Amino acid sequence: MSEQTIPDSSAASADSQGSQGSAGKQVARNGATAWKTPLMVGLMFGLVLWSHYVSGVRVFRSESVSEPGWEKFRADYQIDYFGEDGQFVRAVQNGYNLVNYTYKYASRFTRKTAADHVHSCASCHTPEDLAYGFVNSDRMDPKLGRRVSFEDRVRWCYANSMGGFVPTIYDPAIRDIRLLARAVAHNLQLSEGAIRGEE
Repeated sequence: MSEQTIPDSSAASADSQGSQGSAGKQVARNGATAWKTPLMVGLMFGLVLWSHYVSGVRVFRSESVSEPGWEKFRADYQIDYFGEDGQFVRAVQNGYNLVNYTYKYASRFTRKTAADHVHSCASCHTPEDLAYGFVNSDRMDPKLGRRVSFEDRVRWCYANSMGGFVPTIYDPAIRDIRLLARAVAHNLQLSEGAIRGEE
């Protein structure tokens, strides 16, 4: 007599329930992903719209604010030579704001406030000082025994004179002051290595 194997009905039903359970979990997982992805995209889109149109936060704006004295500075140093508007002129304007209103535009790099005696770069430096510093930068400093860039000098001022944190060399708070000094040096027609009083 041949033996016949009769499938165990309880094992078969457990297998079918297991496959239905894993299929149910997969459907639930797909359903969760289906609503999470559009939600995350919507949140990112909402953040971009908020940051550019509603927030009013200065970091999210590309234009520079016209502070008191900018128009006179612009005329005195013929900044319009570089165009009435554009990236360079906006950077020079931001440099003007950084130099004259440091406590407002570079507050993250200074612990000084408007009430302190020295609270802006302009308290110690004139635009001409910056221009001469620019054309004499990247030279050997005998006291330090190495070359010192204009950017390093600005960073030292933030750290020492302003009692603040040191920005990176690539920060706009450094770059735009350099462009301001460059624009003033161009107006004064300073050549590399020019020394005050020897024009």
